[in-house]
Amino acid sequence: MKGWLTKHPSLVSALGAALAVLCGWLLWGTSLGDPWTNASYDYLFRFGSRAVTNQVTLILMDNGAFAQFKQTRGQPWDRGLHTQLLNRLADDGCPLVAFDSFFQLPRDAGQDAALAAAMHRQKNLVLMAGQAEESISTVAAAEALLPADLFLAAAGTNHWGVAWYSPDLTDHIVRQHWPFPSPGPYPSLPWVAAQQAGASLDPEPQERWLRYYGPKGAWTRLSYQYALTRPANYFRNQVVFIGTEPENYLPEVDKTDKFSTPYTRWTDEASGGVEILVTSFLNLLNGDSLERPAGWIEFLSFGVAGVLLGGGLCRLKFTQALAWAGGIILVVALAAISLSYFTNCWFPWLIIVGGQVPCALAWALVVQMRRTPEMTQTVVLEPLPVTPGYDLVQPPFGVGAYGRVWLAKNAAGQWRALKAVYLSRFEDNPEPYEREFNGVQIYQPISDQHPGLLRVDFVSEKKDGYFYYTMELGDALEPGWEKNPSAYKPRDLSSERARLPGKRLPVKECVRIGLALCQALEFIHGRGMAHRDIKPQNVIFINGEPKLADMGLITEIRPDDQERTIVGTHGFMPPPPERPGTPQADIYALGMLLYVLSTGHSATVFPEISTTLVASPDPVNFMPLNAVILRACQPDLKSRYASAVELRAALQKLMPLFEAKPE
Repeated sequence: MKGWLTKHPSLVSALGAALAVLCGWLLWGTSLGDPWTNASYDYLFRFGSRAVTNQVTLILMDNGAFAQFKQTRGQPWDRGLHTQLLNRLADDGCPLVAFDSFFQLPRDAGQDAALAAAMHRQKNLVLMAGQAEESISTVAAAEALLPADLFLAAAGTNHWGVAWYSPDLTDHIVRQHWPFPSPGPYPSLPWVAAQQAGASLDPEPQERWLRYYGPKGAWTRLSYQYALTRPANYFRNQVVFIGTEPENYLPEVDKTDKFSTPYTRWTDEASGGVEILVTSFLNLLNGDSLERPAGWIEFLSFGVAGVLLGGGLCRLKFTQALAWAGGIILVVALAAISLSYFTNCWFPWLIIVGGQVPCALAWALVVQMRRTPEMTQTVVLEPLPVTPGYDLVQPPFGVGAYGRVWLAKNAAGQWRALKAVYLSRFEDNPEPYEREFNGVQIYQPISDQHPGLLRVDFVSEKKDGYFYYTMELGDALEPGWEKNPSAYKPRDLSSERARLPGKRLPVKECVRIGLALCQALEFIHGRGMAHRDIKPQNVIFINGEPKLADMGLITEIRPDDQERTIVGTHGFMPPPPERPGTPQADIYALGMLLYVLSTGHSATVFPEISTTLVASPDPVNFMPLNAVILRACQPDLKSRYASAVELRAALQKLMPLFEAKPE
């Protein structure tokens, strides 16, 4: 096989190109690619949104208004209140009012007449119509349900539009204008409202996708109860939409008039139907609707991308292919996001990023491994460490980037953790290998001098391309492992949060852990050392107490004018140009650790917190902790805690919160 690859590089490239092209076309043309296509659309809005200058106010029948006016959810709103509001809008000279409330049937004659008169006073009024499905000779059809004649006449015969949505059946996210293509056999409410606002709309049916304007939208939200008390002329230049706000924004609870949006992916919050209507209205009014390229253009694009990726990456060394793949992913993502922002075009770019690039990389790896069979033997050829006085339990319970970790029993019958670090894991580069060895040697003499540090009992010499060291054993994730030692798994903060609801720890436990780790940092900082890699995986529980572990990156603190190597874990290192290896950088990492533990989020989305977290049973305690986290993770050194002592003092002030109400 090795000779065949050497003799026929063009055929190898052709096979790689064919695989990547086939992958792209398969994802593009079948339902297998729907998750990639949908995510391509959704994540365009993760990185910002267009600004909107239109003055739009959304008047909401929300929980406060229901309580204030003693209205009942699920029951028609008091039409007398609507009459007051419309008269107020007419007095202010409001240019356009759109109602996301259905006035289908007459009720009280006096109230209805007053409401119709108030409707008649509006400059422009658009009323909601409904839609009913029906069957004619076994053919599915639909019919518009119009408002009652009294209100239709007051608003203007053509001043109605259907309020309807077509969410995706799998995730309930609304991505397309209704109807799709639009316009349809009868107009939508946003379509009619945009026409009344002066938009010139193309009547030719087109496939339009919604452009969202941020998690909170591009409009002013106003509770119904406050709309009636605004100063005179408040609504003079405002386009007003009136609708009902859901009782809550939890996506999976009571989906009545509540829909997911792309932002639901990372906020866990849905949107009210009237907010989707306003989004569609602004799209049409400003010409902001998104469109996809013609099918043949996308087909050709994925073909070209597959040829370049599959045929090109396999000609490189795998490390080079990885670097190129990373650059291509970044370029494609930036190009797609910029294209949708500066134009109205979007395409399913994640088919390239999440489908074709990995496919091409997989082929490049296969080719590389067949060219150099010794690569497949790297792990096998790593020698088992010679560990006099220790019996190793196979297989290793931990495999990391630098080596492997075994459960070991010493001559006295005590269980220990034994880690072997291999030079081959560093591609035979002695510099990081030496750094790891020196870090452990620096740490070992002080490891038993503080209860917050994982004790290292022994560090071997370097020999035969490896060294090893033994440590006290962490608590087991599951009890009873002694009967089957090969089943042992350590309990660290990463595994601890993984099995908790929302992947977040109680606030009190976060503070307790933070205080313990602060004390450990005070100790090592006081001895002129920095940890450089504080993260959940590197905090081990011993007898239920958290301890700092993975000491290979520990280093001596150097003056600011001396160069320091950039090592650590992305997300837990302070942003450039600050470098790790200082007490302040450790404080940043510890703050980020507390953020991850308390919110359940990844460090990459800091400082976002979910509204569901703020609305949790313990928001009173969470918000003070969040304030401490924000200061600990300040990019500006002057605004960050100056030392672990200061951070510990700030956490200590939170402890009285838990004295009266234990968790």
